[in-house]
Amino acid sequence: MEKQILESLMELQKDLKDIKTDIHEVKETVKRIEAPHAEDVVGMLKVTKKKTDFEVAYLTNRLTEMDKRLFNLEKRIEN
Repeated sequence: MEKQILESLMELQKDLKDIKTDIHEVKETVKRIEAPHAEDVVGMLKVTKKKTDFEVAYLTNRLTEMDKRLFNLEKRIEN
């Protein structure tokens, strides 16, 4: 009986060791998968920033041009 209990405990110990190894491998795999995704996100943010900066510059330029035209029209009306 004691021999069976000892064998069962040894088997459980081996299984736990295997599980720990598997968990370690899974963690390493997750780390490898996550690293490129962070780079992808940074790349997408850079592209989005460039587009946003361009749109802001364009809208600022258009607003300035419209403001000039409005100023010229007001001056014409006053004269």
